[in-house]
Order: sequence, then structure tokens, then C-alpha cells
Amino acid sequence: MSTGTDETMDRLFPKPLRKEMLRSTYVMFDAEDFSIPDPLLFKKNIVTAIEKEGYRGRIRINGYFGPKITIPQDLLDQYLEAGIYSKIFEGDRVARMNMMLVELLFWAMSHYPAGTNVLIITKNQKILEEHKVRDIIEALAVRDFYFAIEHPDTFYPPAACAESSELFIPIATRKRTLDG
Repeated sequence: MSTGTDETMDRLFPKPLRKEMLRSTYVMFDAEDFSIPDPLLFKKNIVTAIEKEGYRGRIRINGYFGPKITIPQDLLDQYLEAGIYSKIFEGDRVARMNMMLVELLFWAMSHYPAGTNVLIITKNQKILEEHKVRDIIEALAVRDFYFAIEHPDTFYPPAACAESSELFIPIATRKRTLDG
């Protein structure tokens, strides 16, 4: 987890030691309130950001959606073609967030004690205040799991990517998780 020092302020995760370079990264994208018209570019931007951090391990990206009737099938197909696995949950935001946390715990169990990186991409700026997210992150952080919470614009800024297919990651938009 970020310590808030100058060295880590522009990083998603701490600089990896040699033995940590192959850490897996689990990306959880709360896609309900933010539609990405080009999922492949979105994924490329995420992977590029993680690789620039020095991590070379497996990257798993899951997109979490609300009721299926609100999502066009062709968009879900585009996510799948890009390698972003769609999870559809019926119910409200709380139900979706609870299921995301359950999946996070299963991911953590399958990667303990090795530890992993977890990137949560959401527009919900109050995520740490809701749904016991802070408690789970704090419990896993002491077990060698690194967390970052980012806004989708970090990896897919609407204006910049609408006209260009170049990778663009505005570090200034990043938010730190527990260190304020």
C-alpha cells in the first residue's frame, strides 16, 4: 500500500523487489456507472500502467455490471473479446459491491500467502466508507496484498481517448487508498 512518500505518490503499487516482480494483479472494474466504448484500449492502458510499475505477473480483469437488461450484449461481447471478464449481478449497488468483496476474498484465499496486487477501478469516491471495504483492505494489506483505488478516467480519459488510440495515463488524477 502507498505510504504517501514522494517516491510512491505517482505509483499504483510499491516498487517491486526482484522477488515481487511476478506478483499477480487482480483488477476489479465497477462498470455499472461508467461505460467504456473501447474495452480493448481500456485493458491496454491498465496493463501498460501495471507493467510500467515493474510488475510482470498475471493480470486478471473483471468488470462488474448491474442488471443485464441495462447492458447491450454487443458491449459485453466487446469486453470478453478484450479479455475483461464480465460479472453481472442483479440488485442494487450494495448487492454488487458485496459480491465484488466476496470475489476479492476468494481471490485472496487462492493467492495467500504469496500476496498480490489489487486494483479497484470505480467512480464511487466513497468506496472506503461503504460496504466494509476498508476493513477488508486493511485485513489483506497486513498479509502482503497491495491495493490501489482509481477512477476509470485514469485509464480511459473521455476527451483524450475519444480522438486517439494512444495510451494515456494521467497520474495527477490518481487517488490513494488508506493514507489520505
